[in-house]
Amino acid sequence: MGLSKGHAIICCDRNRRGGLKRIWLMEKQYLTTAVLYNVAGEGPGNDTIGGEIKAFDSTGAAASTPLTTDNAAWFEFEFDRGTAGFNANATRENGSTLVNVELEFYVPKITEEINGILRQLTESCGVFAICETYADDCDDAAPETYFFLLGYDKVFEDKAYMEFSSGEQTTGMGLQDANGCTVKLAGVQAEYPREIMILLNATTSATGSNTDWVDMFQPVIGTTLGWQTV
Repeated sequence: MGLSKGHAIICCDRNRRGGLKRIWLMEKQYLTTAVLYNVAGEGPGNDTIGGEIKAFDSTGAAASTPLTTDNAAWFEFEFDRGTAGFNANATRENGSTLVNVELEFYVPKITEEINGILRQLTESCGVFAICETYADDCDDAAPETYFFLLGYDKVFEDKAYMEFSSGEQTTGMGLQDANGCTVKLAGVQAEYPREIMILLNATTSATGSNTDWVDMFQPVIGTTLGWQTV
């Protein structure tokens, strides 16, 4: 695909915000249905190109049923404020472009519970990540933040998955030293990360089959933040 339009920078773009607000991870094995994309005019705002992901469905419990540890799909990973972000660095060689994607976040306080989750992450067979940024779409009436999907693209599809790259864990040495773990996930894609259309719900999914956005709701699983897409 060649160039189809230019890009104008508006005042809101210059007053942008960096960093990530929320991160969800899902193992590659739970993606079981076709991924759907917006066509021109279907996306948010003055969208004349399209290409945003609008359906990215996973296995698991039915929409009205709380998730269990056996059929969970998406899990939210909380982190220390101001420690999370992703990089997407593209290189071109012999006519092909590769994009190296890296997601980083910091989990405070070393505990067995945290290390148990990190052990699962190191043994996972590929993951996808949904990242919500602090930057918004400049809509004065109802500004919406951007969500990006890492680990999946139109070329490599699910083979663009991310894997555990490194985990730098330390207790520190002084009483006021950092105590926690910096987690990094990395993968290789054939294109820059795409925006994914997200609807966040508190307890239950929207009615019917949703093909205009990825509907995410949070069921009750004790104290675990478990999410499922519908």
